[in-house]
Amino acid sequence: MRIFALAISIFALSACASSIMEGFLGQPVQAAMVKYGPPQNAFDMGDGRRAFQWEMKSSYTTPVNVRNSGNVQAYGNTAWWTQNTQISGGQTVTGRCLYTMYGRWSDETNSWILEGFEKPRLMCE
Repeated sequence: MRIFALAISIFALSACASSIMEGFLGQPVQAAMVKYGPPQNAFDMGDGRRAFQWEMKSSYTTPVNVRNSGNVQAYGNTAWWTQNTQISGGQTVTGRCLYTMYGRWSDETNSWILEGFEKPRLMCE
């Protein structure tokens, strides 16, 4: 059941970043810059296009789970308690996604017009 729920979640979230990037096609690169800031990288492709790259970093910490178990041993008038504590989680998970859009220079608008993009990897959609 968990795998099914995960598959449905991935399907529901798929193409989110691609849809956003698609919305910038035909617009000057400044439209994306207003929304996401300047690209971290820009370079010429050699065919008249320029690639613009935005990098998004994220991190989160997994929840901490503490599990205690114990045993009581009674010896006459005395009881002994032994305990085992297991702590898991608390790790920081970081991710990095690179989004690349391609633009072509327009003398008409005097700017780079976005005309394509690289489809982000699944974890970045």
